Amino acid sequence: MPIVSTQRMDLVAGSLPTHQLLKVNGEREPDADLDQYLADVDEKKLGELLRDMMVLRRMDVEATALQRQGELGLWAPLLGQEAAQIGSVRATNDDDFIFPSYREHGVAWARGVKAEDLLSVWRGVTPSGWDPNEVNIACQQIVIGAQALHAAGYAMGIKFDGGNQVALGYFGDGATSQGDVNEALVFSASYQAPALFFCQNNHWAISEPVGLQTRTQLADRAAGFGLAAWRVDGNDVLAVLA
Repeated sequence: MPIVSTQRMDLVAGSLPTHQLLKVNGEREPDADLDQYLADVDEKKLGELLRDMMVLRRMDVEATALQRQGELGLWAPLLGQEAAQIGSVRATNDDDFIFPSYREHGVAWARGVKAEDLLSVWRGVTPSGWDPNEVNIACQQIVIGAQALHAAGYAMGIKFDGGNQVALGYFGDGATSQGDVNEALVFSASYQAPALFFCQNNHWAISEPVGLQTRTQLADRAAGFGLAAWRVDGNDVLAVLA
């Protein structure tokens, strides 16, 4: 049997720019496309966003420690994704419905879910931590990418009912390789459903780097489904919010 050597192909350059409104040192960068959406962000709002991210970091550090001590059965850390979660959820309206993965602890907390209710699920003492109808956020989904289909179906229902809400579905870079996510994008585009899919690319799908899953930028995949897409710095809370 012949031995065939394979070589990994280089990453194809992405076509979408990366929006970044804050430099690493905190300096504000102008952005012709996004600045208009931040006109109402004053000093008080900036302080609230910073506080949200700091509280979320503290919660995550504590919960990670509890999991390492055996007090929680599982906890998916969100270290480094505070700005992505807070910036996106603070842009939603109260009647928009959110479908998280297992890592959107900050999104749930910002929506009104108590920290102790978040922990109870991962401790295994309750089947679900909250009533989705009270906070308009579904319980966290462990099956990779399944929540994207839930978001697509909910968004189609909004359209059929003539509503003006949005269904927001979160997933990671690894989930973009799942059939569920691709099916959700097909249905949402075909029905022009009011769905927003938020991919948080932390460059690792459990233990596999994103470079093994795609030859182009993940945001570029949206065009193939007929969906508009934006690529932003996920550590920039203002860019995400806009």
